[in-house]
Amino acid sequence: MKHFITSVLALGTLTLLVGCGQTTTTNQKSSQTQTSKKAVSHAKPTSSSSSQPITATFKNQAFTIQHVTFKLTGQQVTASSTANRQLFVLYYTVTNQQGKSIVPSDLWESAVSATQDGHTLTTGNLAFTTDQTQDNNRLNRTVMPLDSGKSVTGLATFEPKNQDPITVTFKDSNGHTIHQSRYPIS
Repeated sequence: MKHFITSVLALGTLTLLVGCGQTTTTNQKSSQTQTSKKAVSHAKPTSSSSSQPITATFKNQAFTIQHVTFKLTGQQVTASSTANRQLFVLYYTVTNQQGKSIVPSDLWESAVSATQDGHTLTTGNLAFTTDQTQDNNRLNRTVMPLDSGKSVTGLATFEPKNQDPITVTFKDSNGHTIHQSRYPIS
């Protein structure tokens, strides 16, 4: 009976995640301190148009855009559901300071991207196991509305193509690059 319930819950979560184009990850291994040590950060406020104001900030591992703050709390490289592939996972706590609800993953995906060797990375999939329940919950919370004044823990995944470092770019709503961090894969 327990196996049946676990299977039904797993299938329901997997269906939700497939519909959202997102996946799950394994246990969080890194802390904010480890993030700072592993990532090479570069502040790059650049302007595609001098007439457009900069609408986001990145300071102390916190990316703030449209009154929503994503505080980076860790990262890890873990196995993907695709054979012989890995996933790069960024963990964060998101706080909504807007006067209305937001969906964290929508804002994240519009402002944050990753590249490797000049190629844009996509999100990837992890094999679904009960060991990943905590990260499944984190991921599920990012696709649900977050009320004003509330915070939740979440994560984002990128699928690297090789062992070269990944560059994560944070942009504001006008397309200005606010910050870049470079993460080693190995």
